[in-house]
Amino acid sequence: MRFSKQALIGLGLAGTLSLGIAAHVRLIYSSNGQQLAWSNPANISIVIQSLGSADVADLSDEIAMRNAIEEWNKTTLTTARLVENTTPVEQARTDWASDSVHLMTFDEDNSSGYFPAGSGVVAITPLEFFVSGSITDADILFNGKAFGFTTDGTGGSFDIQDVAAHELGHLLGLDHSGVAGATMYPYVDPTVILHRSLGMDDIQGLRDMYPSQTFATITGNLKRLSDSTGVAGGYIVVRDSDGRTVGSALADNVGAFRVEALDAGTYSVWATPLDSPVNSSNLTAGHTVHTNFEASSLGQIAVTAGQTSSLGNQFVEDAVTLDLGRTFDDYPLRVIEGATVSLTVRGTGLNGGSTLTSPGNGIVITPTLWASGSVQFDVTVPPGAALGHLDLLVTNSSGDQDLLAGALEITPVDPTVTNVVPASGSGVGGFQVDLTGTGFRAGCRVVLGNQVYVEGASGGCTLIDPAHLRLTLAQTVAGPHDVVVIDVTGVEGRAIDAFDSLGTPSIATIFPVVGASTGSTFVTLTGTNFVPGATLTINGVPQNLVTATSPTTLTFETVAALPGGPHIVTMTNPGGDQASTAFLFSPEVDPVLTGVTPGTGPAAGGTTTHLFGSGFSGSTQVTFGADPLTGTGGVVTPQVTVVSSNELIVVTPAQSSAYNSIKVQDSLTDQASVIPSAFTYDSPASFTEDFSFGGCHSTATNGAITWRHLFEGSGWMGLLYLILAVRHFVARRQ
Repeated sequence: MRFSKQALIGLGLAGTLSLGIAAHVRLIYSSNGQQLAWSNPANISIVIQSLGSADVADLSDEIAMRNAIEEWNKTTLTTARLVENTTPVEQARTDWASDSVHLMTFDEDNSSGYFPAGSGVVAITPLEFFVSGSITDADILFNGKAFGFTTDGTGGSFDIQDVAAHELGHLLGLDHSGVAGATMYPYVDPTVILHRSLGMDDIQGLRDMYPSQTFATITGNLKRLSDSTGVAGGYIVVRDSDGRTVGSALADNVGAFRVEALDAGTYSVWATPLDSPVNSSNLTAGHTVHTNFEASSLGQIAVTAGQTSSLGNQFVEDAVTLDLGRTFDDYPLRVIEGATVSLTVRGTGLNGGSTLTSPGNGIVITPTLWASGSVQFDVTVPPGAALGHLDLLVTNSSGDQDLLAGALEITPVDPTVTNVVPASGSGVGGFQVDLTGTGFRAGCRVVLGNQVYVEGASGGCTLIDPAHLRLTLAQTVAGPHDVVVIDVTGVEGRAIDAFDSLGTPSIATIFPVVGASTGSTFVTLTGTNFVPGATLTINGVPQNLVTATSPTTLTFETVAALPGGPHIVTMTNPGGDQASTAFLFSPEVDPVLTGVTPGTGPAAGGTTTHLFGSGFSGSTQVTFGADPLTGTGGVVTPQVTVVSSNELIVVTPAQSSAYNSIKVQDSLTDQASVIPSAFTYDSPASFTEDFSFGGCHSTATNGAITWRHLFEGSGWMGLLYLILAVRHFVARRQ
């Protein structure tokens, strides 16, 4: 869950437990302490919904989400992999609640029920799992109704890649991190994009959940010096020999800790209270977190791959009046190699005579103003310094300490794109494109239209030198496009409208093929090279609501016309390229489906279902499972009872496709309409154990959570929805 910097949002799951040792911070089921994970992590299917964000017109929202997927996928030494399903019919689905699809989708009208007015929830990841902790379904929903989203830094809007990367971490099974620079850090500001790239704590967390080899492990017991009792939920931070934060863990209820997925080497280990800016309210319920102790070094330890090394009992002093970091600071604080940056950190007890240090080699920190509630300082990073996260350590004149893990992130300077040659060309691709600029580095990505070119990868781009990238253009959607170079750290350089793809559109299908002569028939075209801003006419008459929802899908609403035909449908891209097909008009009204009761039933069929709408007659056919874009496929119900022109009764056939659509069509005129997610077939009752169910809530959220199922299958089953990612827009603090 991502939080506002002004109002904390409570996060809780039903139930309590005696928590076991948590390496990194994992999502758990609070009733029994089971850590959540996928049973088949090598093939976790993800579908990016093709409608995308209403705030983004150039399809870059899809690219941003794909980049977030690949950010997790490039993690090595793990069996986990997110596999994107890019088939158009799957991307057209809107039934995120179905167990058969894991959607990344923008909810523009609160159809999910998760985003009531005033809730402040910006994105949410509902999970479904067995009581054993095995995840069976997960989806990512963005609140497009209340918040703006961007891929180009539009002010006041949330960066889609940044949001998506965080949500995917929850989908994989990670809880929030106490490392301020980690992607799983629970707070964000629209001005921060550094969570696009994973920190080592995120990477080690994934390796811990789904390891592909054996790693080193550090264990120990955290105790209070005053009475030798264990420190429950003490936050353990591990640094490598260069002072970089590489992993973390929460101690258990008696202070035992275990940091896993470490490479062989020598590490320094710290314990710090998880009190601010991250605290226990940022974690799923079930974690016991004590903060009444002082941040302390636990010493150094050498570890070997496949071995567990113990620090034994480690003792910490009682809490001190010294605290570093607040939620309204923009973490991670960015510092740049070869440069000096001025920064401010808030806290408590930040008085003159204190020192502020960071463990990185060659890093120089110079405080300029201690003001009790804040400290201003300059950070100088030497040229060539290794990139990554660094801790901040404050020590007052009495020797008291506090540690803020991963507060700083060293990045390179932003790349720049100054020239693209050629500046235009056929969208079919196949020719060389050269980018010149500054700051190009190994592993960067070039985003051009609907394509991503990863440096060094097959079909990607080639780094000639830091000022020159080269790629072979793949098939690219028509229109002008920004050319963007995204560094591995997430910082980017952008040339606005630097390449114009000259693509020729084509139309493969039109559905329906006949509409009412009175107009208001909703029509879908499939094909290639549809561009936002395209226009459409029938016999030269402009049509309504023309929307290129993707390069392969365009929708419109007809205006009134004379019956008959065929009439010529012509769509025109902004550059003037055109494609045509045919359409007929009927004097009859369209059959329109508006509601279905009941809307669920067994996969074997046999459910008596009432369909409500208008324009129904004795020639109306009903098809379950038709392709919602083309109207093809599915199963026609053998018998339709016409109650009136507004109501039909049918018996559902057995499930025959992945679509949950219902199509109504006049068999005499071919007029038709379809609802993509009108009927949901229940999953087969083949589970061998029950779901547990509970809930979590946000004190800033109005309205009850809508459960996907209450009881299902052969036993008592339910859902536990975890509100895993909440982001609020706030004005940046000055």
